[in-house]
Amino acid sequence: MQKQRFEHEALFYAGKESFLAGTLPFIRGAVAADEPIMVAVDARKIELLKSKLNGEGDRVLFADMRELGRNPALIIQAWRDFVTEATARGGSCRGIGEPVWPGRSEPELVECEHHEALLNLAFEDGPPWQLLCPYDTAAHSQDVLAGAEHNHPVVEDHDSRRDSEAYRHPMATGAPFVGALPEPRTEAAEMSFDSADDLEPTRSFVASHAAAVGVGSDRIDGLVLAVDEVVTNALRYGRGGGRIRAWVDEARMVCEVTGGGTISDQLVGRLRPDLDRFDGRGLWIANHFCDLVQIRSSPAGTVVRCHLGLGESPVPALAIGR
Repeated sequence: MQKQRFEHEALFYAGKESFLAGTLPFIRGAVAADEPIMVAVDARKIELLKSKLNGEGDRVLFADMRELGRNPALIIQAWRDFVTEATARGGSCRGIGEPVWPGRSEPELVECEHHEALLNLAFEDGPPWQLLCPYDTAAHSQDVLAGAEHNHPVVEDHDSRRDSEAYRHPMATGAPFVGALPEPRTEAAEMSFDSADDLEPTRSFVASHAAAVGVGSDRIDGLVLAVDEVVTNALRYGRGGGRIRAWVDEARMVCEVTGGGTISDQLVGRLRPDLDRFDGRGLWIANHFCDLVQIRSSPAGTVVRCHLGLGESPVPALAIGR
């Protein structure tokens, strides 16, 4: 196995004991080597690991992935912040991240697969570090596990460790721009826009539909801002106007913006924009105010879908700076 500056490995496990067998030696190895380590898994697994690590757990940074990774597009910046700080004086670090869990919706699973592919792009020229990504083989479909094989150069499959013959370079995956988005299963409201004069009507369109379908009052302003940023981008960088649609899919409101133009930056919206830049913030902002953002772009145009859960729910503070 050729050693890389960024080592991205999938851990296939089945059940609690298998999870512990795969993660505890990795954590203890980091502690013994005096390497900073962040573990981002769900709260139940955090408590499980702490109960087995004893005093070693005090040297581990834990994060609840169900909060950090609520929107998969936010995870890369969290890892970048950790790695930058952990390697500021040289050396390497480690991480464990489990972005896929039972109960994720189908759109979320698709975007998690894109996220895992884009990790390889985001860190290919960065400092040396290791990231272990657990996948529960008893809980996930074969499609999810196949995606893990595509996006991790190395797979630890229960008791064996091997190169993944299915691994694809992130440029070859086309993430996050590939994959047809399914048509709404319910009737969608729709309006078109073709100039800046239409921005206020589009904001009213989103706000009124969000209120009508039960989006919490504390979240409507954030959704309006997110869609406004996407529409503004479509007007600024696209070929003329576009279309906005809104509908409810299961327990979420979805707002879709379609416009001309093509996005080429595979990491768009996932990395914090420089403070001295006045552009490039639209999709970063949208990701912070939405539970999920899907981007599909080709020479035919660009489609952005913003998903937001119905009801009241706190929205994380917008982290433009640190």
